[in-house]
Amino acid sequence: MKIPVGIPEGYQLRLEGQGDAAPDNGPPGDLYIMIHMLPNQYFKREGDDILYNLYISITQAALGAEVTIPAIEGKAELRIHPGTQPGQILRVRGRGMPRMGGYGRGDLRVRVNVIVPNKLTQRQKALLEELAKELDQNVR
Repeated sequence: MKIPVGIPEGYQLRLEGQGDAAPDNGPPGDLYIMIHMLPNQYFKREGDDILYNLYISITQAALGAEVTIPAIEGKAELRIHPGTQPGQILRVRGRGMPRMGGYGRGDLRVRVNVIVPNKLTQRQKALLEELAKELDQNVR
């Protein structure tokens, strides 16, 4: 049996005449196969789109960065714009799932998660305090 590219979760395939034989030597029935997908540790499928959680540093979110991320076929380059906010969704067009029975692909959607460091050196702490003062933010 050939599974079509891009088949969605829960889709049913029918194999005509491949089921159990009917009583009294009648013709066999049809066999129905329900498609279920195993979860992936990196990606979550949402229709033809793929969702990926990206973890970046505070400085990458504030200043911007170029990062390489996994895609379902290889890797993709993603530009993090300065001022990117936690939870923001960035889109890499055409790098999602192939559309079943059609042309094109979904998108790779990237949810940005910002990692806040647990421990700071004295220098790092001083730099962040200086930034907070520059931004006129009360941190104490």
